[in-house]
Amino acid sequence: MDIKKIDKLAEAASDEVAELCSGLVKFNSAHPDGYTDEVVAYIKKYLDKHGIENEVHASNPKKPNIVARVKGTGKKKVLWVGHMDVVPEGKPENWTYPPYSGTIADGSVWGRGSSDMKGACAAAMVSARLLHEMKDVPNTVEFWFTADEEIGGVAGARWLAETGRFKGDVCVIGDGNGGGPEAPSIDLGCKGGAGVKLIARGKTAHGSTPYLGDNAITKLIKGIPWVEKIDGFKLDYPKDLAPAIKSSVDYYKEAQPLTPEQLKAVEGSFEAPSVSCNMISGGVKINVVPDYAEAEFDIRLTPGSHPTKVVQRIKELVKESGIEGLEVKSGREVKPEDTAGYYESPNSSFAKQFTGVIGEITGKSVNMKILTGGTDGVSTSKIAGIPSLGYGTSLTGAAHQPDE
Repeated sequence: MDIKKIDKLAEAASDEVAELCSGLVKFNSAHPDGYTDEVVAYIKKYLDKHGIENEVHASNPKKPNIVARVKGTGKKKVLWVGHMDVVPEGKPENWTYPPYSGTIADGSVWGRGSSDMKGACAAAMVSARLLHEMKDVPNTVEFWFTADEEIGGVAGARWLAETGRFKGDVCVIGDGNGGGPEAPSIDLGCKGGAGVKLIARGKTAHGSTPYLGDNAITKLIKGIPWVEKIDGFKLDYPKDLAPAIKSSVDYYKEAQPLTPEQLKAVEGSFEAPSVSCNMISGGVKINVVPDYAEAEFDIRLTPGSHPTKVVQRIKELVKESGIEGLEVKSGREVKPEDTAGYYESPNSSFAKQFTGVIGEITGKSVNMKILTGGTDGVSTSKIAGIPSLGYGTSLTGAAHQPDE
């Protein structure tokens, strides 16, 4: 195959990609519902129009997945996997353009999911068309568009992997930030999580007599900093990841302008867990002292490290606080032997070939990094057993933000 020719055809299709991305953004596939049925219908209509073989796979009729298949002349199969679900848009007044408008302006497509990752899905749709129109595709390529990535792939990649629907020799995860043509990078893997919930229990009373109660919210607020102390815990990641971690830190330090404090955080972001208290709830009424409150923490871990050790240390920290009525619960069941995230060897033939192709197209040296977020690669690699590397089109700092 002529890589330069394919590159030219792809560049010529940029307007088509933008229009498709705009169309995808107009479908609200945000959680907590995360419905993808309308998105799948849109993708299927495009594939059918161009005569591209496709199948819909669903464990939940409101959350279907779809695969486009371009058959090759050889026996090997390459998978591309990307997700259609998105995170909630937040407050609409924080957006320049309505979050589900798919507005095309100033050289960009604006709206929730345009960067994470309906833009990449649109590019994959066009890629399927371009390959379908060629006569000399050496290996079969499947483009999988999945549901539920933002909540762990329950009806999406995890289910597809567990039921044996993912079958291939290698997999490209279309999620994340590939750095574009100026600073290209691939993802050798991604971080995993050890999300925990801190629960505070107290005693209810009338709001006018708080001294008769035990305020669970006050207790929770005091306990949160003790959970956040986990950012000083040394992770036990595999030593062979050290070169990839160094290149990851170097990449993230240069990816966008950072304050001295942010630079320091990046430098230690793979040595210890990152922790962020992202949800708090408690109280039933303004004039009732709350007897229950909870906080949820997003805790990210370097691949290969052990979530159970992190959760255990958090429990120890909360106990050390001496605050009565606090309880730590793990966000999901994990075994002592379970490890966070996933990663592939930078010395594999897949990694070398992948970086070689990207380097040939961009004319740049290609960085190999670990993605700070999670992806469907955990399912394709650890469950389906397919070597998986990431290359995404997300803009740095745009995912999960207003004005995406």
